[in-house]
Amino acid sequence: MLAYFFKHLPRIFLIIDYILINSLFIFGKLYFFQFNQKDFSQEYKVQLILLNISWFVICFIIKPYKSLKVKESSLHFNALTKVYFLFILATAIFLSLIFAVNINYRNVIFYFLYLGFLITLTRLLLFLYRKKNRVKLGRMFYSFNTVLVGENRLSTSILSNNDLRRVIGIRGTYTPLNNETKNKYLGGIEQLFYDLENTKINNIIFCDDSIEVEVYKKIVDIAEHKMIRIYMVPDFKYANLGPNYFDVIHEIPFLKLIREPLSNPKKQILKRSFDIAFSLFAIIFLLSWLIPLVALIVKIESNESVFFLQKRSGLNNVPFNCMKFRSMKSNKNADHQTAKKNDSRITKFGAFMRKTSIDELPQFINVLLGEMSVVGPRPHMLSQTEMYSKITRKYMTRHIVKPGITGWAQVMGSRGEIFSHQDMEKRIEKDVWYIQNWSFFLDMKIIFLTLYNIVKGDDQAY
Repeated sequence: MLAYFFKHLPRIFLIIDYILINSLFIFGKLYFFQFNQKDFSQEYKVQLILLNISWFVICFIIKPYKSLKVKESSLHFNALTKVYFLFILATAIFLSLIFAVNINYRNVIFYFLYLGFLITLTRLLLFLYRKKNRVKLGRMFYSFNTVLVGENRLSTSILSNNDLRRVIGIRGTYTPLNNETKNKYLGGIEQLFYDLENTKINNIIFCDDSIEVEVYKKIVDIAEHKMIRIYMVPDFKYANLGPNYFDVIHEIPFLKLIREPLSNPKKQILKRSFDIAFSLFAIIFLLSWLIPLVALIVKIESNESVFFLQKRSGLNNVPFNCMKFRSMKSNKNADHQTAKKNDSRITKFGAFMRKTSIDELPQFINVLLGEMSVVGPRPHMLSQTEMYSKITRKYMTRHIVKPGITGWAQVMGSRGEIFSHQDMEKRIEKDVWYIQNWSFFLDMKIIFLTLYNIVKGDDQAY
């Protein structure tokens, strides 16, 4: 039962989604229009059909159900979110353009709130169940029908990853010289020829370019006849000295030393679109009334300008004017000395702003101008960049993305005053981890944790 259930997990999710889409509408009586009794039946059926067609077309394009047995839950939720918002957009279009009737906006809002909650809850429960039974399921689903021929530095490094070995389904290794390998040893080339005829093999990965040409051709001929796929793993002597990631540019394979999701233009557009929308919202509904209020208080308290502009390191280490509400008295050390606990330069109202992070809010203007992002590594003073770039490993890597108002390091406890070189190293590790593991949902998580920390209070905010 367990094997059948998870083998057909994509189909089960698909059925559940359609049940939710239709049952919420029918049995929840969340009809979108205020019907006249005479045309109720026709209009009711038309909108129900359009809902189902919209979901089908969007899912056909986005493919949220693809490879659910092995797909990471974050990737599935990413695809599901795209489908959900496109579904809302499609519904909004046919509501406003197709039907000339009164729209029940209350029902529309409740419908999509309930639908979003239920499809999310369904996935959370099943993904938790899948995680609990991952080992048992792995034995049921993964067929180990991939074999290696020879080995090299890169194959040894990559295939030592147990998760990758399981996903690819690696059975073991054959070697030309009949010498045992670090991977599971299956025998020599003669044994490979025997197994090709008598056992099930789906994929062959060549990891040794010293194999004789005639032997190589013979293996390929047999493999092609039996519809076995052939792969090759290139050799590179520095591959096992650190992490590396495969990328293809204009059909040429490359190994990158750092995974960089935001190098993808589509993901850049997604992040920038969110930045613009979020910053516009903050500027219109928050800064529009907060700036005059803060300006008045700062003027009364210190008789200085409301904004403090400071040159900080931005994308590609290009300096920009980072905006903040003034929380300190003017001083000659502003560009060299960070705030300390009980710092005499901080004003009374400034202490309140720093504790609640209100002083950072003008940076939404930097975000709108494209100099910053809502989420990213925090921008450092130029003096800090000059100093730590010389003594901290990978320090400059943090500048390959835009700096952020908040970041992974900050919500994970690395914010405020730097007490030692080790503090900065830990911060940089978290910044680099964020760059390598960026996703839209990671940004959402960081924003949520930032708001949570503001409400809870942060001892390191001063």
